[in-house]
Amino acid sequence: MSTQVFNKTNIFIALQYLLARKKQSFLAAIGVLLGVTTFIVMINFMTGVNDFLDDAVFNGSPDIMVSAKSKKQSTILSNYIKNSNKIDNVLKTDKNVQFFAHQIISPAILISDAKQFPGSINGIFPDQERNMVDLERRLIEGEGFQSLLAENTILLGISLANRLKVSTGDQIKMILPNGKSTILKVSGIFSFGITTIDNVRTYVSSTTLQNLLDQKNGITNIHIKLKERDNVRLKAYLSENIDGIATEDWKDSNKTIVIGNKVRDILTWSVSFALLLVAGFGIYNILNITVIQKRKDIAVLKTIGYSSNDIVFIFLVQSIIIGVLGAVLGSVFGYLISYLISTTPLDTSDFIIVDTYPINFKMSYYVLGFFFGVLTTIFAGYFPSKKASKVDPVTIIRGV
Repeated sequence: MSTQVFNKTNIFIALQYLLARKKQSFLAAIGVLLGVTTFIVMINFMTGVNDFLDDAVFNGSPDIMVSAKSKKQSTILSNYIKNSNKIDNVLKTDKNVQFFAHQIISPAILISDAKQFPGSINGIFPDQERNMVDLERRLIEGEGFQSLLAENTILLGISLANRLKVSTGDQIKMILPNGKSTILKVSGIFSFGITTIDNVRTYVSSTTLQNLLDQKNGITNIHIKLKERDNVRLKAYLSENIDGIATEDWKDSNKTIVIGNKVRDILTWSVSFALLLVAGFGIYNILNITVIQKRKDIAVLKTIGYSSNDIVFIFLVQSIIIGVLGAVLGSVFGYLISYLISTTPLDTSDFIIVDTYPINFKMSYYVLGFFFGVLTTIFAGYFPSKKASKVDPVTIIRGV
């Protein structure tokens, strides 16, 4: 018998065994389906939450922030950077620096017709800040950074705007620590999606703030975006080579979120793979019972010349068919359930501003779920068939 015909015969026998035990084959496929579906839904949801938080926090904040070391003068903090030109020269030559922007930040009191709140005002250079923050896609209403080219305008986070009860076109009064004040027109309202940011983030023209503070060229912060965010060696270099400054990287300023992301990632992957393993054990039990029930058939096959490898191959074909079928259906159901979740309204009580649950539809997760679903099934079918292939057919036939 040729190898080709022999293989076809083995596949034919495997299909017959598979169809002869339709209920067991169906239950095994359902086990794979549920494991892959749950894996994909959990991965899509948890990574979606992490990506949403990363986008809201990290993409809206610098990778490295340089500020002056604070010195108290009476009741007002004097924290203007004196070596900004030297710092700029370093940043222009560092290959890992993507963008950097100057800011002048000051505490202030914002007063509308209805409310007043203390806050922090970010005086920015619009052309520089546009490279740092993609504000256009975060606008709720009004204009973005280009509106700050005109003096005495302000951009507000949505939560702060709601607290002040103002909208685009309204005017608010800003009072600074030196007693000076001005009237600002609300030119735009934005949302980063997290209330702790949207409740305090404001932007005005640096010129407006510098004039009011009598600091014509004064800056208090330099924000830096890196090409490789994890490579923060620049922070140590600046601290060691430039006096009078303090540096902080994105990990320092967002420790809670960074730790939270790591914990969620570990839990997500651990639970997801555990589900696949549990499904694998269920499939193992089903296939093991199938092999035991086919012991007489195995004995007959071995007496007519089938080798142990042939026996293993026959049951592996069954496992692969079950695994592929269950994994394909699991991927489809995983996508459908993930899509339904992504369209489900989410009420976060103003902590996170998002309309629906954040879901990540990365193709790599579907490929990974499919691969591990099939692999788990192959292993579940291999071990009982390997054990059965070593049984002496004479012993089995004597027990009949």
